[in-house]
Amino acid sequence: MIRITAGEWKGRSLATPPTQATRPSQARLRQALFNSIQFTIPEAKILDLFAGSGSFSFEALSRGAASAVLVENHRSALEAISKNIRDLKIGSNVRVIKEDVEKSIPLLLRTTPFNFIFADPPYAGGWEMRLLGDLPWPNLLADDGIFVLEWGVLKSKIEAVPEETEHLVKIREKVYGDSVLTSYQRKS
Repeated sequence: MIRITAGEWKGRSLATPPTQATRPSQARLRQALFNSIQFTIPEAKILDLFAGSGSFSFEALSRGAASAVLVENHRSALEAISKNIRDLKIGSNVRVIKEDVEKSIPLLLRTTPFNFIFADPPYAGGWEMRLLGDLPWPNLLADDGIFVLEWGVLKSKIEAVPEETEHLVKIREKVYGDSVLTSYQRKS
């Protein structure tokens, strides 16, 4: 079990998948991230790719985000997300897309743009560069939007992420144990 670190549901436990297919983000990582963006979260639209237990989305909603869309395709993770939605008594401001991230893009483009996009892909899956380069960022991310990527120096297929891409520029990077949290802002 992990806990929400602040906001309306501070201290509430979240169910996590009982499998090694997903790994929950560390509480100190989530708390540091949300403390750094706390003033821009209220009323924000959130997209949570590779949602796992949904901890990024539920943390954002607890801190006042307007809505969240969670994309996940592992059955045990979807069960944990459903339990968390029930336990927190979340209403219509949460949508779960039970699909692979790449296949979810057409559905996501119907509800864009998002103010924050969180992605915590499987470290060994090689997703980092595909996400940075292949997503339709001008359509997915709001003009002043932020993309937050969690990846691992030791377990990812890459050693570093780029300072910028065609549509994004790195604004922050912090290491938490074997996890790295890199934030990008959409280029104007």
